[in-house]
Amino acid sequence: MNRTRWTAAALVAVSGLGIWLARSPQSELARDPARPKSEPAQANAAPVAVATVDDAPTVPANVPPAAQAAPSLPANVTASDVAGPHAHDPHLPGMAPHPMNDPVRARLHAENRLIQTLNDAMSFRRLREMRELLVEYRKLDPSDVDRHQAGYAVIADCIEFPGDRSLAAAREFYGSDRHSPLRRFVRRICFENTN
Repeated sequence: MNRTRWTAAALVAVSGLGIWLARSPQSELARDPARPKSEPAQANAAPVAVATVDDAPTVPANVPPAAQAAPSLPANVTASDVAGPHAHDPHLPGMAPHPMNDPVRARLHAENRLIQTLNDAMSFRRLREMRELLVEYRKLDPSDVDRHQAGYAVIADCIEFPGDRSLAAAREFYGSDRHSPLRRFVRRICFENTN
């Protein structure tokens, strides 16, 4: 009796899947290759203008990207004057579209590498390395606007000098620096004494 129920259920499932596949839009396209692959949702809708730069002509939003070919250059602009992919790109002539080796980006990369090294030292509770990296971090970012250095110092103190004094500093940091991503490490290391 149980076997016939499973067989009937399997037949119903297979037939339902077959009906669903037969009625799917993919199968309709396969049956009628002359039919376009996509149709706009609203054929009679008015074109919507998109944001442009300077005096660039507006492009309707419902025009597919392939139809939005790059406009021809004005008479006084040559292709070598255009930095971007088309004449209405917001870059100035000769300007690199995305500078990769500027000093600000190099400093951010150095800070990110330093933070990752600090996180590794913190995970393995290597205090000497943490203290040395904090000295480097203070040289790299003396302002410490986000107070990351203060957070790492609190964590290092909790590891090296567990007790009321380090716990009070951890509570103060935890309560005042609510935006800091280091709060979870302060909670784990200082309050819960876990890694």
